[in-house]
Amino acid sequence: MGEPVARKNKPPLLGPGSTTFPGYGPSEFHQTTESWKQAPTHAGIIKETPGMGPAARNPSVNFVSQGQQQGAVMMVYGLDGQTSNTEKLFNLVCLYGNVARIKFLKTKEGTAMVQMGDSVAVERCVQHLNNIPVVFSKQNFLSEVTNPFSLPDHTPSFKEFTGSKNNRFLSPTQASKNRIQPPSKILHFFNTPPGLTEEQLIGIFNIKEVPPTAVRMFPLKTERSSSGLIEFSSVAQAVLAIMKCNHVPIESKGKRLENV
Repeated sequence: MGEPVARKNKPPLLGPGSTTFPGYGPSEFHQTTESWKQAPTHAGIIKETPGMGPAARNPSVNFVSQGQQQGAVMMVYGLDGQTSNTEKLFNLVCLYGNVARIKFLKTKEGTAMVQMGDSVAVERCVQHLNNIPVVFSKQNFLSEVTNPFSLPDHTPSFKEFTGSKNNRFLSPTQASKNRIQPPSKILHFFNTPPGLTEEQLIGIFNIKEVPPTAVRMFPLKTERSSSGLIEFSSVAQAVLAIMKCNHVPIESKGKRLENV
C-alpha cells in the first residue's frame, strides 16, 4: 500500500523541493469509483489514534520552525502511546522522504523524534501531515541509542532506518515515481500478488482492525504484481491503515511481496 490518492482534477500538493521530486501518477488514479466493490460492514467501533485526523484532540496546530536553520529532525506529538511504534511511524513518514532514525521519548508519552534524509523531507511532513502536531527540532541529527527502552507493545523505542529498502527516495528515478499528497481516505496499493482477490485484501486490513469500505482492483498489466485503490471511512482510518499495514508481506505461490 503506497500512498494517498488525490481527488480528481485537483493538482498534486507538492511540498518544497518538488522540482527535485516531481509528482507522478498513472491515469488509473483519476478513474471514477462507480465500479468499486463495497466491502462488508463490520460491527464495532475502532478507536481513532489521538492526534490523527479530524477527530484529533488538538485539531488546530501551528507548525513553527524552532530555529533559523532548519535541520532534518522533527518532533511528532499526539501519537497513541499504547499502540504506536517506530515501524508504524516509519510507514507513514516514508511517504514524504527518506527516513534515517526514529526515537520515542520515554518522558513524553506519544512523542517521537524523527530524523529524515534532509530538511526538505521534514518540510513535506510538516506541510502534508497537518492533523498531526509536527514541528522542526533544534537537533540536527539523532544520536544512536545503544540500549533503547521498550514501548508498550514490547518493540524497541529506537530504530535505525538508514539502510531500509522501504525508503522511497534513494535515487532520482525512484523519487520521481512518488506522488506526494496529504492524507486521503482513498489509498493506492501496489506490488501485491497478481492473484490477490478483493476478499483477501479486505481480510488483511480486517485483521489489523482497520476495515476498508470499498476496494477496486486495476486490470493486471504484469504477471508479477497487482495494484488498485482502497477506501476507508475517514482520513484518520486511512492514516491508521498506512501505519499498520504498509509494507506488510504477502505470501503468494512461494513468492513474498513486501508491500500491501
